[in-house]
Amino acid sequence: MPSLLFVGVDTANSFIHRAFPIWSRTLGVRAEVVGVDLPPGSAPREYRRVVERVRADPDCVGAVVTSHKVAVYAAASDLFDFLDPHAVACGEISAIRRRGAGLAGFARDPVSVGRVVDGIWPGREGDLLCLGSGGTAIALGRHLLTSTRPDGEPKLMRFVDVDPVAGVRLRQALRSDRVEAVRGEGPWDATIEAARPGSLIVNATGLGKDRPGSPVTPAVQFPDGAVVWELNYRGDLRLLAHARARRGDGRLTVHDGWSLFCHGWASALAAVFDLDDDEAVARRLAADAEHLRA
Repeated sequence: MPSLLFVGVDTANSFIHRAFPIWSRTLGVRAEVVGVDLPPGSAPREYRRVVERVRADPDCVGAVVTSHKVAVYAAASDLFDFLDPHAVACGEISAIRRRGAGLAGFARDPVSVGRVVDGIWPGREGDLLCLGSGGTAIALGRHLLTSTRPDGEPKLMRFVDVDPVAGVRLRQALRSDRVEAVRGEGPWDATIEAARPGSLIVNATGLGKDRPGSPVTPAVQFPDGAVVWELNYRGDLRLLAHARARRGDGRLTVHDGWSLFCHGWASALAAVFDLDDDEAVARRLAADAEHLRA
């Protein structure tokens, strides 16, 4: 059985191990998902070893990278024979395909994140406030900057992170006077409470899934009409719980990361297996795996 590496932080508990056998039949592909766990902030040599493993193993079709997309690009982009334009522009790799003896790298987050955000924040009122400045945050910013949707773009996109290097990398990738990268220690209650009504508030920190904790306290007050998007779909998800507790008056819309999980994997698998990246396929995969959420 060919192998498909899944590079993350805690891969054993991912839904993908139950979803992929279903999805492989829908997509008409054949492989076994093999998890590779790396803690956040691993040494560059660890990321290179993963990429070299894909290149050296003829029975490996490629890899899907979830939590280490920027790190893989920074440490191992020189090992690839081809990088798609999104990968170069965003400085990240989320899908790896073996091409003969070489490798092709793709950044699919700008596509999958864009599809989800267009659905959950169609009017784009207010601003974007993204907690975290990693690969998914960069992909979100790039989509909002380059989208041609008639409902326009947010006037301000603010990204906050505890890591100053992440902010520098984000500014280099996005390069817009509407992008503001702020370094600060959480919790970020006051930053959220200062956002304009109708803003999109995103938790892209990994807190609540990859690491315990929350970027906000239970006392946080979200602005009226805000759309709160927790990028994760499993874990204690404390920010998601805080937002859900305050949506009863109808002034708050709350989304978890399930749709992004399905769209992200659909787009990455299309790149790995050289399939058409069709949004309708992602919706079908989400429907096929919906029963697993219970």
